[in-house]
Amino acid sequence: MNYEIIINSVANLGVILSVFVLAYQIKKNTTAVKANYSDSLNTTNMEYLRQMIENPALGKLMESAVNSWDSLNEDDKRTSNYLFIQLFRHWENMYYQHKLSVLDKRLWSSHMNTMTGYFHHKGTQEWWIHRRMAFAEDFRDFLEKTEKPDIIYPTIKDLTNQTLEEDRPLLQ
Repeated sequence: MNYEIIINSVANLGVILSVFVLAYQIKKNTTAVKANYSDSLNTTNMEYLRQMIENPALGKLMESAVNSWDSLNEDDKRTSNYLFIQLFRHWENMYYQHKLSVLDKRLWSSHMNTMTGYFHHKGTQEWWIHRRMAFAEDFRDFLEKTEKPDIIYPTIKDLTNQTLEEDRPLLQ
């Protein structure tokens, strides 16, 4: 019996098993990275919303900016500009994570609906004209090529008016 053939066969089997173990570990690590990013995404979303909750004037200002940037005074434009930049940087990050297949497709779909809905508001478009160059070209192209939704993403004012109109017949 040739011991060299047996030793080589065992060594080859060890290499093959090592490759399978490594592939399994990479898959587990990829899952962990995706879960970590999803958690980070959620934290970023909550931080953005938290500042609106803790300071209702910011929420009202952002809603005003989304509806009509051009009608804001200089101080309100300054503050809402920072809020828009913060939001759009977050969305730009999501866009790249989606391109890298890190962001779950279902999460991307729901966030994309929000993103494009807000993007197509009149005030957001007025702001975008002045700030679009601050963002990566492919992200700009992505946003600008999205179709305006049939029903634009409603603001709180829109939802309040809609709720009141819808509730009236029920109350009568």
